[in-house]
Order: sequence, then structure tokens, then C-alpha cells
Amino acid sequence: MKYMKHYGEKFNMFKSIIKKNNPVIIEIGAHYGEDTLRFLETFKNPMIYCFEPDPRNITIFKKHVKVPNIILLEFALSNFDGKAEFFQSYDEAGHFSVPSKYDWINLEDYRNNKLSNSGSSSLKCGYTKILKESIEVETKRFDTWYKENNIGVIDLAWIDVQGAEKDVLLGMGEEVDKIKHIWIEYGEKDYEDAMSRRETINLLESKGYQVINSISSFSETGDLMFRRAE
Repeated sequence: MKYMKHYGEKFNMFKSIIKKNNPVIIEIGAHYGEDTLRFLETFKNPMIYCFEPDPRNITIFKKHVKVPNIILLEFALSNFDGKAEFFQSYDEAGHFSVPSKYDWINLEDYRNNKLSNSGSSSLKCGYTKILKESIEVETKRFDTWYKENNIGVIDLAWIDVQGAEKDVLLGMGEEVDKIKHIWIEYGEKDYEDAMSRRETINLLESKGYQVINSISSFSETGDLMFRRAE
């Protein structure tokens, strides 16, 4: 239970929406694998595909997430196949201690890998607390990856990519109809091209989804849950 902490209500919500013990989940922006491990606590036998391009986060993910039904894919999902500049976030002020929500990461790993605020990294520029030099990462469209792997129906797509949500959705192409539910962040206006709540809803409605308002945010920044329209 060290990973779940105060996120139990949120993940029980996913369980009540998905209504199966062995869902297929794609986690786009997997960070250290903390939410991956929470999905493992929530479902008996999930199959989770985790996309994460930041080598710092990948190091921690590989150290702590060692389960055969979790597959880590070390690239970013976007709207093209190729290479892209990636802006690694870092806040030196937080370098000296591990935040309580990540207390399962030891301080040496946290400092040596410059993990402070690494969750704000993005393919999109605009965020100011970043390392001096950007890096290059591999990108793929979701529909390219999906056709290569043919994994069938996806019960949930979790999208947390710091302002690059539109590119992820555009890269899904017609294969977006293979996804039953989408949980997506919105309103990250520090980043170039980030979508507002209304822009996110409009785009996903155009792709055949309905927002579930009862479990979605209404503030300027937050998360939205969508289901595939019948």
C-alpha cells in the first residue's frame, strides 16, 4: 500500500468504470511507474503498456516495476513517427529531499538522477524550470504502434503528457475507436499548444467520445474522463 497512499478513491473509480479484473490499459506518460503500481493494486490481472521517454524516469521505473504483465515502451507518443526535442524539467530547490508521495525512492537515486520535478518534462516548450540542455527522444504515433502490436480492445487510455495531449490524440488516427475510456489531463497552459477543458472536450467529442462529468474536473486545470459513445 506504500504506492496507493491517498489515491484509493481515484483508482476505485477506475475499477467501477471499467468493470473487469483483467483490463488492458495504456499509460501515456508513465513517469516513475507510481500510477502503474496503483493499477496493479486495483485490478487482479491488468495488462499495462507504459510509454515514457525521459531516461531519468525510466531508470526509476525499471528499478521498482518488475512485473511481467507491465510493458515499458521507452518512447513518446505523438502525432508523427521520428525524433523530437524533449525538455527535461528540473527544480533545484527540491533537490535535497524526496517528496512524501515518492518516499519509496531513495534520496541517492532522487539526487543522482536529478528527479526533482521531473514529472513536468514535455515535448512542448514553455515550462521554465528545465535542464539547460534538451535531449532528443523517439516518437511514434499511437496508430503506428497499435498496428504493429494488434493488442485488441483497450479498456483505458491514461494520458498525462504536460501540454502534448492534442498531438497524442491526433496520432491515434482511426485506431482511437479501439479505446473504451480515456482519462486525460487538460489546462497545462505553461506549455505551447496545451488545450483547455473546452478544447479537450470538443476534440474528443469529434472522435466519438462523451465526457463523464460526474468524475471530471471543472476548474481551469484538471482531468477529464471520457467513454466511447454507443
